[in-house]
Amino acid sequence: MTILYNCRHSGDQYRITKFDSDMNPMSSYLCTLEECDCPRGPHPTCRHRQMLPKFISREHVGDEWFLDFDHGGWVQMGPEWSQADGYGPTPDLAPPEEIAEHMRMALPDGVTMITLDHPDKAVDVHNAIADTVGEPYAIIPKHIPRRL
Repeated sequence: MTILYNCRHSGDQYRITKFDSDMNPMSSYLCTLEECDCPRGPHPTCRHRQMLPKFISREHVGDEWFLDFDHGGWVQMGPEWSQADGYGPTPDLAPPEEIAEHMRMALPDGVTMITLDHPDKAVDVHNAIADTVGEPYAIIPKHIPRRL
């Protein structure tokens, strides 16, 4: 099960929210670089204070990007996740199907959209990038000589 986190401004602090694989919010904590209101807040560090500099340096505060902290990767959701406060989709935006259709029409010729509607789709993205840039394949020898 992939756990994703997003980050929003909350006054002079940041709110980091944890989502399960169905994008249901599981927990949410206010934090700064020095303190956090999570159960590990009194300790020298917590995962929220480790995530916050990553969100800030990548400029992914309040947008549709989510951090997969356990695997160290970033996941971009649809524009319906981009909002100034709170978390979750904004109800007055177009349905995700309409947004996806609009995005497909806006792509230049020869560019294929790959949706990340399932965590296993990250492999498809990696393979598409590898095919595009011509990543070399590993050649594994059948016999590896032993050393004495």
